[in-house]
Amino acid sequence: MGMRKNLVLMVLVTALVLALAPSVQAQDVEEVWDYEGDYDDEIEVTVDATTKADPGDDIEVTVSGEAQDDLENVTMDFWIEGSSEEGDERWESDGEEVLYRDDLEDGDDFDEEFEFEIPVDTDFGMVLGHITCEWDFLIDTDEYEEHTFDIVFPMTYVQGAISEEDFEELQDDYNDLQEDYTGLIAERDNIQNLYNSLSSDYNSLTDTYDSLQSSHNSLETEYTNLSNSYDDLQGDYNSLNSEHNSLQADYDALELSYEAAAAYTTYTYILAATTVIFVITTIIFATRKSSSI
Repeated sequence: MGMRKNLVLMVLVTALVLALAPSVQAQDVEEVWDYEGDYDDEIEVTVDATTKADPGDDIEVTVSGEAQDDLENVTMDFWIEGSSEEGDERWESDGEEVLYRDDLEDGDDFDEEFEFEIPVDTDFGMVLGHITCEWDFLIDTDEYEEHTFDIVFPMTYVQGAISEEDFEELQDDYNDLQEDYTGLIAERDNIQNLYNSLSSDYNSLTDTYDSLQSSHNSLETEYTNLSNSYDDLQGDYNSLNSEHNSLQADYDALELSYEAAAAYTTYTYILAATTVIFVITTIIFATRKSSSI
């Protein structure tokens, strides 16, 4: 804000000595300014105005232009500024709306004419034009970026008497101030470019953060689901392990019983075989004894 005020004051002071001449003719209308700012590939603006006037005169101003791209919510205002009381006082006219929240397609043009009165107590020198404009520019699907400019420029020379010596002195002062003004404009443009670059980096980092945050939330949900599944599986494992231990105990008991039963069966077979052999032997001995008698 401080830089903008300084720029306005500097232009106001320097413009008071621009193109001073002892003889002039009033009511010449010609182009006094055209837009060559940061976004001149999006909108073209030209101001034609009365270039010479006397205090108390009405001057004509035409603001025209053409959209160089599709723009939305275009708002443009114009007014004039000057000084009185030998530079001790500043004045400005009421603002005029050139456009108000208009949507312009590429190639759409506009042309508005206005009339302003130069106050009768205006100092000789330059009256300044002041134009502001803002619009929304589509940079991505459903994503807009606001672009603006705010420019003050020399417009109409108010006639007055001045000596050649004073004129040359004022011209030298003007040249010095114009050089300072040009430097400040370049500095402003560099800051604007830096801001645009940082803004782009910020938007990129914000998108990356949002993407990582979304991935984090997704992984966190997946982790919670897996943790719940793990708890369920751990419960099932503990239950099956307990059942396995119980079945193992039953199996061990049955195995002992089986081994005892197998041993008993073996002993029974041995006893039966022994008994059969004993009976057969007894029969053989009995038979032999009968034969010998």
